[in-house]
Amino acid sequence: MNYFNKKALKLLALCLASGFSAEAAAGPWGVLLGYNNPAGSNLGVNFLYDSGSTWGFEFGVGGLYSTATESAKSLSTWGDADIKWFPSAGLWKGYLEVGLSVSLGSSTTSGSGVGVGSPFVGGGIMHSGQSVIFHLTADYKINSRTVFPSAGIGFKL
Repeated sequence: MNYFNKKALKLLALCLASGFSAEAAAGPWGVLLGYNNPAGSNLGVNFLYDSGSTWGFEFGVGGLYSTATESAKSLSTWGDADIKWFPSAGLWKGYLEVGLSVSLGSSTTSGSGVGVGSPFVGGGIMHSGQSVIFHLTADYKINSRTVFPSAGIGFKL
């Protein structure tokens, strides 16, 4: 098991050890490790803002790539951002979401760029306790006409 996977498992164990509380959320920000969240990532890092009202948003990074040759170097990353609507409050709550995929890249030969595209819509269920956040989601990518499931677990900041 590589170093990154060991750290991810330790974070998961810490989240589970802190318990699923029935009390209201302590703060609006959380950080989660996500499977297929952002879409296409084996493991992504996501930041979630849940105001405790009906709206929230989440953004995440799912990949970081670099290449280097004698004549050029490049670095790129991708992820997504979405807005969530929570029709009800509580420890367990459903949500609907809409979002976009985002990519950033830079190269010594072709400059820098930002890409925004691959809109998606979906929904899921989220547990938001005092310290632990957990969600299961199914989204539909409009451009590729594919459905992708995802999951995330993390903790409140």
